[in-house]
Amino acid sequence: MALNDEFNLFILQGLTGHPIGRVAIAALPFFVLMCVAVVIITAFPQIALWLPSALFDLPKG
Repeated sequence: MALNDEFNLFILQGLTGHPIGRVAIAALPFFVLMCVAVVIITAFPQIALWLPSALFDLPKG
């Protein structure tokens, strides 16, 4: 995880009063979803490039 994510876990731990392990386990599904999104966008970059090309009318390819 990035430093910012770890910082956010500590903030949540402080706000909820739960142990950091429980907060990390609760955040794990969201981390897995972000990793899956990175894999999908890496495999199919057209997903991320569709909107800019539609807005700026860039040539395909």
